[in-house]
Amino acid sequence: MSNPQSAPKVDEVLDVAIIGAGWYGLKVASIYVQLEPATKLALFDRDNTVGGTWSRDRIYPNLVAQVEYGYFNYPSTPMPKDGATNHNLVTGDMIFKYLDKFAGDTGVKRHIRFNSWVSDVQRCPRGWRFTVNGNRVFESAKLIVAVGVTSIRNSPTFEIKEDAVPVIHSIDIARNVPNFSVEGNEHFLVIGAAKSAYDVVYLLTKMGKKITWVIRPNGSGPMPIMPAEVLGKNTITMGSNRFTSYLSPSLMTTDSALGSFFHRTSIGRWFTRQYWRFISSRADQAAGFGGNAGSVEGLRPDVRDSSCFWCDSSVGLITMDDFWSTLKKADINIIRDNVETADSSGATLRSGQKVDANYIIYCTGWGDHFSFFSPEMKKELGIPPYGAAVPSKTSATSSKVDEWYFHDRAADDVVAKRLPLLAAGPKDLRKPDPNRVVTKRRWRLYNRCVPLATARENDRSLVILGQIHTTQTPTISEVQSLWAVAYLLGEVDLPSEHKMIEEVAQWNAWVRKRYLGVGERYPYALFDWIAYLDRLLGDLGVETQRKASMLADFFSPYGPHCYTSVVDEYKAVRSNGIREKAAARRMDAKSVDSSSSGGPE
Repeated sequence: MSNPQSAPKVDEVLDVAIIGAGWYGLKVASIYVQLEPATKLALFDRDNTVGGTWSRDRIYPNLVAQVEYGYFNYPSTPMPKDGATNHNLVTGDMIFKYLDKFAGDTGVKRHIRFNSWVSDVQRCPRGWRFTVNGNRVFESAKLIVAVGVTSIRNSPTFEIKEDAVPVIHSIDIARNVPNFSVEGNEHFLVIGAAKSAYDVVYLLTKMGKKITWVIRPNGSGPMPIMPAEVLGKNTITMGSNRFTSYLSPSLMTTDSALGSFFHRTSIGRWFTRQYWRFISSRADQAAGFGGNAGSVEGLRPDVRDSSCFWCDSSVGLITMDDFWSTLKKADINIIRDNVETADSSGATLRSGQKVDANYIIYCTGWGDHFSFFSPEMKKELGIPPYGAAVPSKTSATSSKVDEWYFHDRAADDVVAKRLPLLAAGPKDLRKPDPNRVVTKRRWRLYNRCVPLATARENDRSLVILGQIHTTQTPTISEVQSLWAVAYLLGEVDLPSEHKMIEEVAQWNAWVRKRYLGVGERYPYALFDWIAYLDRLLGDLGVETQRKASMLADFFSPYGPHCYTSVVDEYKAVRSNGIREKAAARRMDAKSVDSSSSGGPE
């Protein structure tokens, strides 16, 4: 029995607490208060503005989304066009202003507690207890975690001497841009091959700086950079229709007639390969790889067999017309090595090479955005530990076999049987490289947002949003948030525990085969998001075919404009008895809780 005196003083009690005020946090808050206006709700964000990745202090001059205007906004809220680039792409400044106005117009902003660092999230009788800024304790009946992967800087993997030159993470690029122009800051060392590395290198070359770009030799390497347009169409938009989604082998589409053709017939797989070889060849051609790339030949992806299909280290899009020409003319030296030490003159590489530099910028990933959960709580909730997590044991004869071992093996067999192209893998990786190091994580969240530990107990007090990476973040955030709120309110039925385990295992098996290195780390669905939204909308009883005709549904682009009315459509479904059904479910749950705890006699 716990000591009452040891219980912390609670400063405030909430109905719903939301951690994060980016795309997902803002949208889920607005939907929750639309469906349940009397809810006492608060959002907690460590920054002083909304936006997360797109917050005001993180916007640097050439930060541009890789999606064209009209395809990077909430479905229910259009974005003003002022500020779009020549290729009709959305800039970082546009996104921040849009999210800030959305928060104000919807009334969400008054619920946000800015400059609020959340820690020590744990269960309590009321639901969830957490600490803010180390000294204020909150309790909430329900908790929505909406923190993005790119919210926390990671620690450098190299030693930094006391007298070292400035060393910053990519999250701090915007804050440091004025310092880049200070006299004497002429040589910059950039570490890593994430999109932010490409952005900062382009920025520095436009400023006339000398750059040494270090990319580790044993990782996934440089990412493919697709041209902004193919055949006169935005590359991302061109791939955002049902037809081309079938050209991305997925368990979500393979059982349909068209999916079966493209995934399980030799002619269909040939067509799929040719499509992606064409896209990848255009990317190589834009960069000049294979003879005309000059000093940037070192940025050619390690996986050259249809690099834009496999996305081994993710994929990018040219956001500036002069991107490749600017890099080719610049003073850039690309080195495949690891940084060992940063000192007063620059850095020393693992090979022993010395690199003179006035500034070091590392773009090597992100910190633990779930650090407010203890390791034990992460394991319970199906959140992988930060860093290179250990996957399920590979030997059933081990003295302690991971509980997921057999589920993962069965899922691997399903992917191999139903998606032969993925089972074969890229030619470049068919011979294992013993030096290749890939971080492996396994996310155990049903539908990418519900922990199995809470689902099996019918504990509808927690959802985790945003743990799926696509090209359509705002659209995904609206539909996923709607599904999540309906789930929290008891208005969505879940399948059996066996079916949920099967879904989670098969998603993990698929994503690590489909997206290789980056799929081992995160739940990617870059070209597969339409089918994912179909699943969520189907659960809600909302129409999944969002176009007027079958022809348009297959060949015209999907985007925010296709999901404009989904919240209103769900409200109509909800008015037909779902609320009463959910209320009955909650009463049944309370009755079970009462009887299991003894209850009053």
